[in-house]
Amino acid sequence: MVTFNDQVSDKVWKAVADSKRRSILDALSTGPKSTGQLVELLPAIGRTAVLKHIEILHNADLIRIKREGRSRWNYINTLPLESVCNGWLLRHTQGVTSSILSLKRLAEKNEKGA
Repeated sequence: MVTFNDQVSDKVWKAVADSKRRSILDALSTGPKSTGQLVELLPAIGRTAVLKHIEILHNADLIRIKREGRSRWNYINTLPLESVCNGWLLRHTQGVTSSILSLKRLAEKNEKGA
């Protein structure tokens, strides 16, 4: 059975699966950008394709859009990414992190004893 959180998580994973959408999120991580600025960031794919990518990110709640007159300002919303990272991803990486920290402590202990 798919839960609401799984549906949200699936939208986020699908949205960030595309390198162009990750580029848009990277650009927005430094501050809001107008839609025109985002189009300039990806000139090879054109305005229509950029708008479709923005729509996918918006539907995954990764972008908030604010209209001011004729301008559309896009803001990153990191909460869905944090939710995915603190949920499924964290469950599957905790063991690795724990092992690396144990190895670090062992190496430091051996270095002091040598």
